[in-house]
Amino acid sequence: MSILQESHSSVGTLSGSKPLRRGSCLNPMTRVVSLCFWLIVVFFCWGALVDVAGAQYRDSDTPSSKSYDSPERFALELKIGPYVPEVGSDRFEEIYRDDSGLMLAFQLDVVAFRLKDILYLNAAGGIGYADYTGPARDVDTDKTTGEEANFDMIPLSLLGVLRCDALARLLEIPFIFTGKLGYIWFIWDDEKGNADIADGISHGLLWAAQIALDLDFFDRGAARMLDDEWGINHSFIFFEVYGTNTYEGLPLDETTWSAGLGFVM
Repeated sequence: MSILQESHSSVGTLSGSKPLRRGSCLNPMTRVVSLCFWLIVVFFCWGALVDVAGAQYRDSDTPSSKSYDSPERFALELKIGPYVPEVGSDRFEEIYRDDSGLMLAFQLDVVAFRLKDILYLNAAGGIGYADYTGPARDVDTDKTTGEEANFDMIPLSLLGVLRCDALARLLEIPFIFTGKLGYIWFIWDDEKGNADIADGISHGLLWAAQIALDLDFFDRGAARMLDDEWGINHSFIFFEVYGTNTYEGLPLDETTWSAGLGFVM
């Protein structure tokens, strides 16, 4: 049984389905290991870069404040976290009870206004990916059929971002606070076995609140090198709580969290 056959039975049915190339067939544990591996690689590369930078620039002449910053034009975030959408019934959790999706996402900000050492006003765009696998169920008996159900989605978002770094820049308290508000589109696809049950686009509002730990604070020499060599003004790790409220298409609402690594360039 498809999640749509309970939540939105008019959208698609198995009897009217057509053959479709299978989506991701990786089991949840394989995806967890894979995504964690790549996240560790990102953090390891950043750490190695910082170590090299510290060795080159760790001297008594390094200024305590970052007066040597290059222009700040963009911000980049790489993040990962669970995402289990509410589709208007318990069907999703019944089929995909062992799969939290692990939303992997990327966000690029364009700095629209910068009040130096106080805040940023940014316009941002984001893209992500999550997929889910579980045992397919028979439409009539609701028993598992031995086939695999697969649901995947690609969220696209446009956001306004307010990022406040006054504590980190003026008081050397290494915390940055960010609020986001915008609009999100989910491109989704629902499959059972080799058949496409339904697909579509859902859209609605997106909000987020983020707290970040400023990494410049821990090694000024490395921060200087990243700016001189790569144009990276600041780097940070963050924890973010966010929520979606879709009101057109299949409901894919969720309030959840993500964590990741960010740069200001």
